Amino acid sequence: MSNVTYKKLEPIQKLAIVNARLRHGDMSKIAKKTNSNPAAVKKVIEGLAEDKKILNVAYNAVRNRKKNFQVIKELQVASKKNQVQPVTAK
Repeated sequence: MSNVTYKKLEPIQKLAIVNARLRHGDMSKIAKKTNSNPAAVKKVIEGLAEDKKILNVAYNAVRNRKKNFQVIKELQVASKKNQVQPVTAK
């Protein structure tokens, strides 16, 4: 693994960041990168088990992403802009 430095965050802080930014398919990618069972990754992400390696790989995968609610909000704003305004007859 490369020499990646992490912010000095507590594991619970990293877990909160991961859960706010996790996307579909990320757990299987994390499992492959860590040579772990996907069920083990799920338990770590859900906070039911502790594994620093899995948590750090998950954090590294999502740390530069926007939070999920921000992405959804941007999609809603974009769809409102693209809606056609009805023409009213005079």
